[in-house]
Amino acid sequence: RWYHDLSAPDGEGGTKIYAVSGRVKHPGAWELPMGTPLRELIMDHAGGMEDGYAFRAAIPGGASTEFLLSEHLDVKMDFESVPGAGSRMGTGCVIVMDDRVCPVGLLYSLMSFFARESCGWCTPCREGTKRMLEILTRICNGKGREGDIQLLEETAPYVKDTALCGLGQTAPNPLLTTIRYFREEYEAHIHQHKCHAGTCT
Repeated sequence: RWYHDLSAPDGEGGTKIYAVSGRVKHPGAWELPMGTPLRELIMDHAGGMEDGYAFRAAIPGGASTEFLLSEHLDVKMDFESVPGAGSRMGTGCVIVMDDRVCPVGLLYSLMSFFARESCGWCTPCREGTKRMLEILTRICNGKGREGDIQLLEETAPYVKDTALCGLGQTAPNPLLTTIRYFREEYEAHIHQHKCHAGTCT
């Protein structure tokens, strides 16, 4: 009972190791009450954003979880509240995306990791992550084609639904949320050959 009472009010009980990385003043890991709000993690324990940078979005539970926006900052970081905001608690390792990061370029980096880490056992993950990476590479290199966004939107659910393990089943999650939240940046890369952040080649 004493351990359960260590959680935040109305929390799920106990404590949790949370971590924050990205353009924050004090990246690190802390043992805190389960249910600590995302805003408190980033702004208090991690010291807020570095000078000259603004918060744009965050992955709350590791690389394969869905992005949350500033409107979600007050969500309690527990296994019930985070899904209610459209993501997953996962590991509780928060990756902060600042306003100078290109979400398309970030997804290229994440998908490079997933494609490399795929064990190759099942076709959906082995070929699906590779195919999504090829499309993202093309978009980031200024060679995106009409229909590439739709192709990503069609490929990602197929990989999620048919892959045999957690890597393939969750790898498309951050991709789908960046398309949902930052679609205009994908379109700018494809139609205007322009990266708003100026980081893609």
